[in-house]
Amino acid sequence: MSEKKLKIEVVYALSRRQFVTEVALDEGSTFGDAVRKSCVLELFPELVYDELKIGSYGKIKKLDDPLTEFDRVEIYRPVVADIRNVMRRKKE
Repeated sequence: MSEKKLKIEVVYALSRRQFVTEVALDEGSTFGDAVRKSCVLELFPELVYDELKIGSYGKIKKLDDPLTEFDRVEIYRPVVADIRNVMRRKKE
C-alpha cells in the first residue's frame, strides 16, 4: 500500500515578483519540510530558514507544525512600516 502524498502550495511575494509552487510531501511532513522542498530558499537567498515568519491562509504557523492536505504555506516578508503610523500621517 502506498503512502498518501499531500499537495501543498508554497508562496512568497515581493512587491514586483511572486513565487508560487506546489510540492508533494508525505503525510506527517511539516511546514518547514514544504519550505525546504520548494527551493524558495535557494531562489531568494535573503530568506533565512530559522527566521522565517510563515502561515497558512493568514494564520501564523511554526516550521515544525504538521501539514494537512491542500495547506498553503505562506512566507511573510518583514513589516517595513507600522500601518498605524502610515494611517496617522494620512490624516494629518
